[in-house]
Amino acid sequence: MSVTFFMTVMAISLSAATASATESELPHDRGCSAPLLETALDGSVVSGSKETLIAATERGEPIRVGWFIDFDGDGATDLSHWSAAAFLSVFEGEIFTQVQSIHRQRPVRGEAKIALTEGFSAWHGLVGSNGVISGRMEGSDEVRSRKVGTLWCLARQPAWTMVYRSGTDGQSLEGSKARLFGAVRAGQPIRVGWGLSRSVDGTTRSVEHVAEPVFLTVVNGSDIVAQLPEHIGQRSYWNAGEAYFDSGPVMWRGLASTTGSFDAIWVDRSSGETVRRAPQRAVFSWYVREEPYGEIPTLSVADGVIRDEKRVKRD
Repeated sequence: MSVTFFMTVMAISLSAATASATESELPHDRGCSAPLLETALDGSVVSGSKETLIAATERGEPIRVGWFIDFDGDGATDLSHWSAAAFLSVFEGEIFTQVQSIHRQRPVRGEAKIALTEGFSAWHGLVGSNGVISGRMEGSDEVRSRKVGTLWCLARQPAWTMVYRSGTDGQSLEGSKARLFGAVRAGQPIRVGWGLSRSVDGTTRSVEHVAEPVFLTVVNGSDIVAQLPEHIGQRSYWNAGEAYFDSGPVMWRGLASTTGSFDAIWVDRSSGETVRRAPQRAVFSWYVREEPYGEIPTLSVADGVIRDEKRVKRD
């Protein structure tokens, strides 16, 4: 059987039909944890739904689409492509997108290589939720189509979500500490928020802060300590009209913990002197970008950090 490559990102056309008994099963690594829609080679829905994809499209959400090609009909993905869904159309319950036009490329089987063709030749493609991709080369009137597996995902980053809130004495006020630990161990971005409100002369005054820690420690598997990024101290944190930078060399630093401990200091960087220290206790809200999935290993490996005897002797 001869194989002619013209794919989507170089559409691929087989000179004979490649349908197989395993066509409805096309296993592959998912490109997103919660796809809007996933379809198999026969067009059947594997996960998500077309209604969910249509709703995201009509909300104007940014969407990426992946498509998966099985050259030999064995049910395994041989080639996959991803592209921004640049132009989306909803028609009779299906979603279609034109993908970015590209320089024609050619996969070299057996060499794990994809090469651009000599001389510029643009390929234009259309992917549908019906599991069909169509494409043509610029300058040609011939449009070729084939079945593919598809995966449609939101392109935007997940929203920050508060997963845990710790009290001034370290008590759990809301959420799951285990979920926070999992996010830290998975290397996900973390943010911490805190604040307070007071009545001053009959008027309620409040301040709220959010920061992204620069150094996180899981202590004995029970608590988290987070160093907050230093910044130039402000003359006022309560009055927006007086929120000016204080003395240039004086930097604020903070240490927050799920135990409720909050250590804040002001350090004069020019002299190294601690200008002020404010030991406090605070209610902290802890945020992550998305919930980790899969097995998350502990970072505390037995003897994972040891004394460097060679360096100690040398220094």
